[in-house]
Amino acid sequence: MASRAAVPVVTYVLFVVMAGGTVPTPVYAVYAQRLALSPPVVALVFAAYAVGILVSLLLFGGLSDQIGRRATLVPALGVAVVSSVVFLAFPTLPGLFTARVLSGVSVGLTTGAATAYLGELHPDRPRAALIASVTNMAGLGCGSLLSGLLVEYVPSPTVVPYAVLIALLLPGLAVVALPEPVPPRGGRVRPQRLSVPTTARPVFAAAAVAVFASFALLGLLASLAGNFLVQGLHDHSRLAVGLVAFSAFASAGAAQLLAVRLGPRTGLAVGMAAVPLGLALLLAGLSAASLPLFLCGSVLGGAGAGTSFRSGLASVAALAPPDRVSELVSGYFVAAYLGLTLPVVGVAVLLAHGTLMTAAGVFAGVVTALCVASVTVTATVGARSRPPVGTP
Repeated sequence: MASRAAVPVVTYVLFVVMAGGTVPTPVYAVYAQRLALSPPVVALVFAAYAVGILVSLLLFGGLSDQIGRRATLVPALGVAVVSSVVFLAFPTLPGLFTARVLSGVSVGLTTGAATAYLGELHPDRPRAALIASVTNMAGLGCGSLLSGLLVEYVPSPTVVPYAVLIALLLPGLAVVALPEPVPPRGGRVRPQRLSVPTTARPVFAAAAVAVFASFALLGLLASLAGNFLVQGLHDHSRLAVGLVAFSAFASAGAAQLLAVRLGPRTGLAVGMAAVPLGLALLLAGLSAASLPLFLCGSVLGGAGAGTSFRSGLASVAALAPPDRVSELVSGYFVAAYLGLTLPVVGVAVLLAHGTLMTAAGVFAGVVTALCVASVTVTATVGARSRPPVGTP
């Protein structure tokens, strides 16, 4: 295959695997009804996805450096297909957990290998990194929207979305025809080490808190949007669930394009301001039973999350010693995916034992406090790094 086709093919693989991560989002309500699942159980099923990603990142984060990019992406596509097959063949609670873990593993394998692959294939490395990060969010957004359309308008809501996903994954096997920039080295793949140098800890803490808070918002909309729409807005549309998740992830991807022009500290501050404002609009939408207001909150919060994600990653990568970039970046992603899961489970427990507005209010309060803490630490670090007045 011509090398000029390599970047589009790898971008497509990353896009479609990430889309698989949110295809189940509009289907959760169907599973909840058929299997009598409570909100905490649905949240745990969603959390299984992040567990798969974390396991994959920590155990196999360096796999593509050992065996090659293609040799990692092809099995990742295979795992994604197997995940969809498990969804199709075993629509039970154990099947859902298994399928979600497998989906997370495929995402974890693909993210690192595809991002590195794009950096080697594209002549402009910063642009390649931007392509990877935007594609990541775009795939997550489009997966939920496509699934919402299929669940709303096509029969067999627990079958068709996964069958379509399998059909979309298969063309990704064209990656086998691409050039391999990394010769296989062999050797034992070691678990990814996580540590933060003392000098980088304040900046890392601010970035990690920011990405935790940002992914908490994205995780809430990707897992429990159906509960919020039904209980708060009295909207039972599966398409609306997909649209909410799409609006958050799509705006997160678009915001990263704008965040390129901001310095890392400025970007973190802007993102951490937008996330609480988005949450305020979400609460207002729930209180007024207004889907347009709720969607506005999703868009603004998603934009803040995307800006914070990119700016925090840039801050961490810039501060890391050359031989420890992987450690810090891996730690940053661990914070992100913990944010994607832990707060969502907490909200689901509150939903099961209290009112919708109480659960949403507690979540908004905690995330807002985290945003304030991140901005405070970032401002303190920035003040310390400025030279004294009068210094040449």
